[in-house]
Amino acid sequence: MRRGSRRTYKGTSLEAIVRQYDYLGNFYRLALGPDLVFSYAMWQDDDTLESAQVRKLDYHVDAARAAGTPRVLDVGCGWGSLLRRLVQTHQVEHAVGLTMSPGQADWIREQRWPGCEARAENWFDHQPDALYDAIIAIEAIEHFAGSTLSRTRRVARYREFFERCHAWLRPGGRLSLQANTWHDRGWVAAMLLPAQAMALPGVGGRSGSHRMEAAVGGLRNLREGLHASRKVFPEMFLPTRAEIAQAGQETFELVDERRDPDDGARTIQAWLERLETNRDEGNRIVGPQAVSDLIREQRTSLRFQQERRIGVIRMTFQRR
Repeated sequence: MRRGSRRTYKGTSLEAIVRQYDYLGNFYRLALGPDLVFSYAMWQDDDTLESAQVRKLDYHVDAARAAGTPRVLDVGCGWGSLLRRLVQTHQVEHAVGLTMSPGQADWIREQRWPGCEARAENWFDHQPDALYDAIIAIEAIEHFAGSTLSRTRRVARYREFFERCHAWLRPGGRLSLQANTWHDRGWVAAMLLPAQAMALPGVGGRSGSHRMEAAVGGLRNLREGLHASRKVFPEMFLPTRAEIAQAGQETFELVDERRDPDDGARTIQAWLERLETNRDEGNRIVGPQAVSDLIREQRTSLRFQQERRIGVIRMTFQRR
């Protein structure tokens, strides 16, 4: 409440964003590589983290048909890796990036990349100067609706994002979206069911000791999830594939999608190796407790990815 009236809900708050990307991000950046790409890569067998990240960026440029166009919007632009690649590699004339992190926006501006514009603002408040030819949103939707919202309200918030993108795009324009999503059964099942149930539809807990083991595992998952939501990524919540598709169906046609079930785990493994290597420097930058919290969260995310409780989905939408 502020001055007796309710503030409009706009997803993850500025305070939470600053903690995640400006404060903890000072340590996390040590693991990301020179391009500072803070999202799951797209891997092939012999990739390094850097080459897999470039492949991911180029995939979204191709999916959105953004190359060679006058104007492209990057929602959740991070430290600007996609903005720079759009302009320098794919001949986009003007790339606009939205981030709620003041530190990220300032860093991009300091690079003075020609044709790249960083705006420290929420997509909810964005007013474009002109229509865009393509929009790309890589792991931004997780910030749009928190865990305190019902499924109906979450979908409504995602739908509003699609409606805004529809208004911002030229006719026939495309939106390429990447999200870290819960298993198709939803977050409750993803937390509580045994790992084998994530891979085999219809499989549930069995009797006796198996049910007890599943219950213990579910409680552990809830404990680790609560720790992550309090200490590392407050106010974030993952959608399901069905929620995204439902939200976009009135304004966009889903023209392509792909799931790469190992991409999340391989990316986290690469990050964890570098986080551990830079642990002493992280202790100096953000303190031992923050470093321990972040590494603990990443280990949990790695296990959730390996057990298929969460996964990476990439969806391409075309404006109706």
